[in-house]
Amino acid sequence: MKLLAPFEKLINPLPLIVINLAVILLAEFAGGGTFFAETGLVHAIAFLFVALILVRIFSDYAFSDYILKGFLKIQLAFFLFLGLVHVYEYVGLHVFMIEDEVIEFSATISYFLWILGMLLAIEFVSRIYYKKSAIFTAILGAVVALGAGVIVALNIEDEFVHNLPAWSTFLMLLAIVGVGGAGIASLLRIRKIMPIFKEFSYYAIPSIVLLLLTSIAEYFEATHTLTDFGVSEVQNLYIAHFFIYAALSLLLVGFGKLKKPQGIYADM
Repeated sequence: MKLLAPFEKLINPLPLIVINLAVILLAEFAGGGTFFAETGLVHAIAFLFVALILVRIFSDYAFSDYILKGFLKIQLAFFLFLGLVHVYEYVGLHVFMIEDEVIEFSATISYFLWILGMLLAIEFVSRIYYKKSAIFTAILGAVVALGAGVIVALNIEDEFVHNLPAWSTFLMLLAIVGVGGAGIASLLRIRKIMPIFKEFSYYAIPSIVLLLLTSIAEYFEATHTLTDFGVSEVQNLYIAHFFIYAALSLLLVGFGKLKKPQGIYADM
């Protein structure tokens, strides 16, 4: 059952570019340029993109192949996590009034975990194909669990974030860049041995780059670096989310390409 079948014509690069540009213009000019931030709409749009990707993957979950099914299950889990992150950002800021520093650092860790999830999914495929040990994927899973634990600790005891060394945010940024680079390298490797990932990689690789740019923008937001150059915190928030919208748009198209089997997969 393809729930998004009536909207397939819109899930293509050109319509999505138009939609992204429209969102950018609305965000920049509606309500004096602060409406999206004040109402939480900036987070709601990101959540909508995530929801569309979840529906796109889940509604056409027709692969009987063990490798592809495992890859998609991991992706589903981490996209669900990403959706919850944007709900958390809105609720934390507008309902529970959690400190900005806690929200920002939690979001930075969350993006790290999400990119790590992409690497974990790709490494799952690589491990099965090459019949490698599960040690590396187990280590990645342990890092995910540790990161989730840190997020919980941050929100239980908000003083924890104030006791972190000043360089911890920059260290997290470096970790995100490192994991993103590893994810791109793994995807380049896996598409050579499994052609079904080739078209997917054309969208996934630039989306990872955009995710890295999102993380850099989140770092600037957390450290208030851009305010020294006259960029407001609201504008910094928008920049980070414009990157994430673009990344999710690419993945929305990319997962559609992944679900169009080639070669022996076409007979499944």
